[in-house]
Amino acid sequence: MSNESTNAKIIRVPGHDFEGRWLRPKDLSAFWNFMAEQAQFDLKEIGKSQEGRPIYALDWGNGAHRVLAWSQMHGNEPTASLALLDLCEEMLNGGLKDLHDQLSFRFIIMLNPDGAERFRRRNALGIDLNRDVLVKSAEESRLFFESLEEFKPHWAFNLHDQRSIFSAGTTEKTATLSFLAPSADVARSITPFREKAMQLIAHIHNNISNLAPGHFGRYTDEFYPRALGDNLMKMGVPAILFEAGAFPSDPNRKKARLLIKEGLKVALESIASGSWRDANKKDYFEIPENHQILRDIVFRDLNHQGAKVDIALMLKEAADLDKGVLLESYLIDDIGDLAHLHGIQEFSGGVIETEDSLDVGQKANFKIRLHNSEFSFRNGEL
Repeated sequence: MSNESTNAKIIRVPGHDFEGRWLRPKDLSAFWNFMAEQAQFDLKEIGKSQEGRPIYALDWGNGAHRVLAWSQMHGNEPTASLALLDLCEEMLNGGLKDLHDQLSFRFIIMLNPDGAERFRRRNALGIDLNRDVLVKSAEESRLFFESLEEFKPHWAFNLHDQRSIFSAGTTEKTATLSFLAPSADVARSITPFREKAMQLIAHIHNNISNLAPGHFGRYTDEFYPRALGDNLMKMGVPAILFEAGAFPSDPNRKKARLLIKEGLKVALESIASGSWRDANKKDYFEIPENHQILRDIVFRDLNHQGAKVDIALMLKEAADLDKGVLLESYLIDDIGDLAHLHGIQEFSGGVIETEDSLDVGQKANFKIRLHNSEFSFRNGEL
């Protein structure tokens, strides 16, 4: 016997199936057109980027608790933007509907479209928006603060990607999602607003840690006087940093995308209910602090012209704007005794074959013969 939920048609938002690492403004065009027709969302253009690309905000809900989230203020960090698309899709299919009258949720997807077009961190003028809080030299920074001042959020979510070097504590596990309740001063004081952020992060972590056990981290909390999250804390807005990270055999960061979506859902539900108040900030400090001890590939115990060495490689991504493709190349990160590092992928034993010298920072250009396999790198490509 069928019922209404069984027969209900699932709504899919344009872009839900995007799986790449280079999310450009054109990739969201159909999404914006679609969302403009959805009655439960209010789509508004908050302004244009330095090069004239539109920047949009989506508003959902009409409740008293105001929550602001933004993604891709660094143009080469697309994971959270895709997670927000997934969250929109879930909302359109009835998710969080009980919160609609309790929350006012604004999210800005792709704050830096010019950087996204180039797959680079900074905007068209070379400004890092996350270090442009005091002067507001960038047009995107001015637009963000205009939206912030108009919306007056009670909570702020700053959504980013982090490099694959970060481990969850001193383990070999990737920090697939990392958190931070930024400091508001050099002393790293636990102000009332920072404590609220710590409690909410602890609540989020306690509720989603089972989705990727051991793969959560916590950023070190030095105060950065020009950084956005730190200054929001100074302004009395509890700011929470999400950093999407690597996961084994997951080049497009699908796992981090899921964790961000689920983490935001928990956050919104607990803000609406007030259940975050039951969390203990001590649980925040129990989340392992990130360490920079991971590399994309580590080869161990290699014979290199008679010497025994380890080699660590890191994957570098760069956009070819003329061809419209994302290029990947492996760079030599370090050579020698690398017992202090862990590889997201590791291989042991074998011989290096190369006619070139091996220098840190150069593109991998050699062959490695292992016992039952072979790796051949040519100009950084595997």
